[in-house]
Amino acid sequence: MKGALIAGVVLALVVLGVPLFVLLGGLSFGLFGLYEELPSEALLKYMLETLTKPALLSVPLYILAGAVVAKGRTAMRLVGVAQAWLGWLPGGLAVAAVLACMLFGAISGSSPVTMVAVGSFLYPAMRRAGYPDALALGSVTVGGSLGILIPPSIPMIVYGLVTRTDIEKLFLASVVPGLWAGAFLVGVALVLGWVKRLPRERFSLRAALRQTVEALPALGLPLVVLGGIYAGLYNVTEAAAIAVLYLFLVEGLVYRSLRWSVLQDTLAEATVALGSILAIVLMASLLSYFLLLVELPFRVVEWVEQLSLSVGAFGLVVVGVLLLAGMVMDVLSAILIFAPAFLPAAQGLGISPVWLGVVFILTLEVGYLTPPVGLNLFVAMGYFQRTMGQVVRASWPFLLGLLATLGLLLLFPALFGLAVQVSL
Repeated sequence: MKGALIAGVVLALVVLGVPLFVLLGGLSFGLFGLYEELPSEALLKYMLETLTKPALLSVPLYILAGAVVAKGRTAMRLVGVAQAWLGWLPGGLAVAAVLACMLFGAISGSSPVTMVAVGSFLYPAMRRAGYPDALALGSVTVGGSLGILIPPSIPMIVYGLVTRTDIEKLFLASVVPGLWAGAFLVGVALVLGWVKRLPRERFSLRAALRQTVEALPALGLPLVVLGGIYAGLYNVTEAAAIAVLYLFLVEGLVYRSLRWSVLQDTLAEATVALGSILAIVLMASLLSYFLLLVELPFRVVEWVEQLSLSVGAFGLVVVGVLLLAGMVMDVLSAILIFAPAFLPAAQGLGISPVWLGVVFILTLEVGYLTPPVGLNLFVAMGYFQRTMGQVVRASWPFLLGLLATLGLLLLFPALFGLAVQVSL
């Protein structure tokens, strides 16, 4: 009876469209109330432990960095250098959009922010150049999704926190898959540009070099952040702080775009985004804690053992479940709910949590682009004033590039420099 009541309340909250953290919190506390024998007094301690994990501090810092870039001139410089060097190719502006998304993703760590920041410049440029709306819309919508795969990735940080996996190793492991995914999207843009005989921009070496020189401070940020992490100079949290300081110096002293009014808006947007993410992480972590207390992860392990799944078959199960979850859940919630459930079974098969993490992020990246709850689809609908059907139709050719990357990651992980299994 209690279970039916909780299910009814959750369904009502879904219908009412309440914020996700309210839905997850209501479900979590309802389940703890249903199982009264569980140690509910430990909830406050668990919540405090979740919020005081050192790596979690990097999330608001990367959010702030992304907000500063979006409000300042860094995004414009990155887009400009990509356009100057690649505009002469067939579909060159779409190629520039994909590469600009990769560069911006290495700064913001956020998919929707990447899509909006790059799309605000290149989408109208493509339309002015005579590009079909579908090609322009699809390149920035799907290209923006690379923001959660190219490090530093906020979802990757959350996965590392939940599974206690080394975040620096996750960042390093996601670089090559991110490059593969970007290469596939570039290939799609080139093919569509050639087939549709799109107009090309005239290449000017002088203009390209000028754009590159002007963008050097912006281009230096990924090197400062990722280079320092991989060289062992600082950890993920320290790198986030350095990124914010670097951006404040670049935008304030070099580009002189960080006026007080802009800074106020930036801090306000970053605070709202931070509050939303932390609330979701906290409530979803409580649900993960409940699942652990009722031994669901161990039951998943037993289920996998009974099925006698191979490593490859287990990978397909994970991808299938996450693809379905990505259609109805946001990325952070899916990670917080499913990572603790799948990790014990993966460890039982000797599967590397790093490889599993890259599979998680890449699969859920596809979820950003699949209805009915694909976040990038909704952001694109609102920002570019298009219907869901228009955005989905525009995205699917580029989505095939992400699916191809995912297939290769499952079948030939060595191409990405990753090992599926580790010694037990």
